[in-house]
Amino acid sequence: MAPSLEEWVADLASGHDARLTKAAVRQSAHGKGLFASEPVKRGDVVASVPKKLTLWVQEGNALALPGDGAWPRVRAGASAAAPDSGKGWEFILARAIVDAVAGDGGAFWEAYGGMMPGPETLAHPFLLSDAALRELQDDDMARRARDERELIKALMPDLTTPQHAMDDDPHVTVGAWALALVRSRAMRVGIGAHAVVPFLDCANHASVPSVDYRCDSVETPASSGLPPQASEATADVELVALTDADVGDELRLAYTKGRLTSTEHFEQYGFVPAGGSPADRVRGLPAVPRGTRAARLGRALRRAIGETLRGVWSEVEALETARSGSGGDALDARAVVVAAGASIAATLGDGDDVGRGSEEGGEDMTSSEDMTWEEESAHLEALRRAIADVEASFATTLEADEAAFGGARERGDERSTNVMHLRVCRKRLARRVREVLDGIELEES
Repeated sequence: MAPSLEEWVADLASGHDARLTKAAVRQSAHGKGLFASEPVKRGDVVASVPKKLTLWVQEGNALALPGDGAWPRVRAGASAAAPDSGKGWEFILARAIVDAVAGDGGAFWEAYGGMMPGPETLAHPFLLSDAALRELQDDDMARRARDERELIKALMPDLTTPQHAMDDDPHVTVGAWALALVRSRAMRVGIGAHAVVPFLDCANHASVPSVDYRCDSVETPASSGLPPQASEATADVELVALTDADVGDELRLAYTKGRLTSTEHFEQYGFVPAGGSPADRVRGLPAVPRGTRAARLGRALRRAIGETLRGVWSEVEALETARSGSGGDALDARAVVVAAGASIAATLGDGDDVGRGSEEGGEDMTSSEDMTWEEESAHLEALRRAIADVEASFATTLEADEAAFGGARERGDERSTNVMHLRVCRKRLARRVREVLDGIELEES
């Protein structure tokens, strides 16, 4: 009987001094993932991987790769006279991945390379067909993707063979596929250094992570309160638990620490964070005149956001039926509401200070530059008209996109699921902005 994925990976790890102490690689809803194989306590090192197994590149062209590999494509790229920009760390790592999968990276990577996902599962824009780019309903992103396709061809001219799984889509080349893997799997492992770390690269993303990694100058956040890596472990990249976990719980990393918008996240990783990013904004809303304050509108906005957030939590709590039921869903929904409020607040011209009256514990901001009640009411109506125009401009409705999103997920079509999720997040945000604006009532005082 053939070993299971978990057994095969565990044997591969133990045979090369990697320790999956409390973690196992299993199939997940997003390809492969890391799961707790034993009860985990906060601070536990759940896995550690020797640096000698990693594909490691330093900006400026220094690199460290397993010594038993020939790495012919890496050598060809690093020694090429031109173009110099093709020697950037992303492109060198992409070449290393192609070597690894082709069997030119030594015994370990010849085995582990087969774990890499195929291009049909990846949704980085430069890997999408022209038809799929149109499905994004984002002309700017489609333009950037086409430009990047041409750049990849120019910088990796020797890796332009179509990736075998996508022979009907010739721009999905071996080089483009490998670059997409680098974008979504490489970790920062020191100042100016990046690496693909086997086993740890299977960890999926969560906005609120349960694990983090540490090595060299990279430590778990000071806010975690966890101690630094032990001096005797500095030859390894460690995965440390930020929270307790039960057997079978998925162990997830935060890829971006919440700094990217949904669009930026999609272009970097090929998917959107569940529910979207709190950094998202609706563009095209009218701003108040420069130098004026909309104090009443700011206060009313904060009340409306607070009421909406309370409603979200109530809805999620009412639907909770199991231990894993509500936490993630609540955080996802909260991100949309926070992004909606920030989109509106940005139009008021004063950022986080807008409308912080005495009820918020801040200073009353009335001044000779404040808008009158009539001016604020007119601005509120202008905001409502603008968001209605935004929603009317969408080529498809939120309801239609949600149905398509659900259908793609049921079919197991990960690429289409990710594309549709981006569209759903964009339209849910606009819907939330409209709902918040509809809930605002200005006090005439």
